[in-house]
Amino acid sequence: MYKLYWHVQTSSAAIVTVLEEIGVPYDLQEIHYETGYTKSEDYLKNSPLGLFPALEIEGQDPIFESAAIILYLCDRHQNRTLTPGPDEPERARFLRWLFYLSNTVYTTYTRYNHPERYTTTPECEADAKQQMLNSIMSLWAGIEKILDREGPWLLGERFSACDIYLQMITTWHDDPAELLDTYPNIKELVRGVVTRPASKRAIELHDFKIGLEGEIDF
Repeated sequence: MYKLYWHVQTSSAAIVTVLEEIGVPYDLQEIHYETGYTKSEDYLKNSPLGLFPALEIEGQDPIFESAAIILYLCDRHQNRTLTPGPDEPERARFLRWLFYLSNTVYTTYTRYNHPERYTTTPECEADAKQQMLNSIMSLWAGIEKILDREGPWLLGERFSACDIYLQMITTWHDDPAELLDTYPNIKELVRGVVTRPASKRAIELHDFKIGLEGEIDF
């Protein structure tokens, strides 16, 4: 049994979708960090740095960092729909995309949403935010170009957990619909993810904009 500590403003959506795809039982505990719970002794047993989402695993050490949780779940349950096995040709490509999305695209959105963390001069925050938006669009443009050449999924003809992770990040855009309309290949990838039955629970929980409202009945 798993227990996922989650919050609407974190990367827990992709984890919920992966849990649903795998079809294993799990419990959910929503975290309200304003209560100080993430600094409590109880929570620090599951996430020593107080980070979330985090996954409590019966009989094993807990794990945090969303990409690590997803990789762990896919490998533990040997779900080859979501990830290639260690000896499969697509494994390297899978790891490349999962960590690019989590280490580069994800963190650029963090800087965009919290420019105050990256400058000691308040009057520079607006400029920092604009520069991060420029970087975000450049990152998406690069992904769009590769999908145009190698898609429709990040692994080509093969759907994977990387596509779930990408879809989640698109919901962090100020206007997801505008983003998807700018990049049609990304839009079709997102459409493919959110129309899978496993996405329904994550969408309901996190109540975020998908960018396809009016085109798909959720």
